[in-house]
Amino acid sequence: MFFGVTLCSKYKKHRIFDKMNKKIIISFILIVSTLSGQIASELSSQIYKVGDTVSDFSGTICTEINQTMSLYDYNGSENNADYFVIWLIFFNPTSRSCQLEASYTQTISEQFSNLGLMTIGVGNGWRGPMECKAWEESFGVSYPIVDDNSSDIRNMFTRGSVPHHVLINHEMKVVYTSRGYIMPPFGNDFLAVLNSSLSELSTLSLSDVLMPSNSGIKDCYPNPFNPSITINFELSEKNFTNISVYNLLGEKVDNLLSDNFSPGNHSIQWNASLFPTGVYFVKLVTPSFSETRKIIYLR
Repeated sequence: MFFGVTLCSKYKKHRIFDKMNKKIIISFILIVSTLSGQIASELSSQIYKVGDTVSDFSGTICTEINQTMSLYDYNGSENNADYFVIWLIFFNPTSRSCQLEASYTQTISEQFSNLGLMTIGVGNGWRGPMECKAWEESFGVSYPIVDDNSSDIRNMFTRGSVPHHVLINHEMKVVYTSRGYIMPPFGNDFLAVLNSSLSELSTLSLSDVLMPSNSGIKDCYPNPFNPSITINFELSEKNFTNISVYNLLGEKVDNLLSDNFSPGNHSIQWNASLFPTGVYFVKLVTPSFSETRKIIYLR
């Protein structure tokens, strides 16, 4: 009888210990899971998103020994009001996707550089300076490329695949960040944001110095439009005035007027029935100022 009680007592103790161990293991798993979630959340919060202000960072130019460049070299508030829109191209030289659009990025860079676009390649996966130089020569790339083999810069903006493109406006705020192609037939959103940011840059650089009061494009209506839109503009003095329409690639698609206009309010209509639908930009230029407005053609 005593032996039976002892066995029963031991059995109950084992069951109690088993339950305690299970509770401890479950608690441990919950703690690890919670901590992992917090860490993952903290890591994701460190990635810049649209609307975030980017802090300064620097990197070594991969084709130059001991030569570095800083993001804030192109911050107008710190370099005598020389403002830029900054385009960061994250890529890996072994990626076929990055290779396919390398030449196209150079084309876009050249097309918009005189409007204030600063293009910076950020590459990782290099095996040495000569490989970086070969990349430039193979694809005709002339914009600076930062060596980011440690992925320090890349991890600020993405932990996904490349290519990944980022646009930072003149206020050092992210206005576009996305992975994938920007070459046709992709990239319409990228080009729309780029043109809009460059338009703001143009207005910023001219508004305080060259823009006469009460002059410029007053409104474009209806917007969106189909197929005609009326552009109202005002001049404070007699001026030679040109109004043209540009597509997302920055190409002039139509010239609406080029003539001398007296001070006052004026209007002109554009019929886009011969053009494809999409986003366009109306640009007014006089000898003393310019202004650009985005319009959208829908059917």
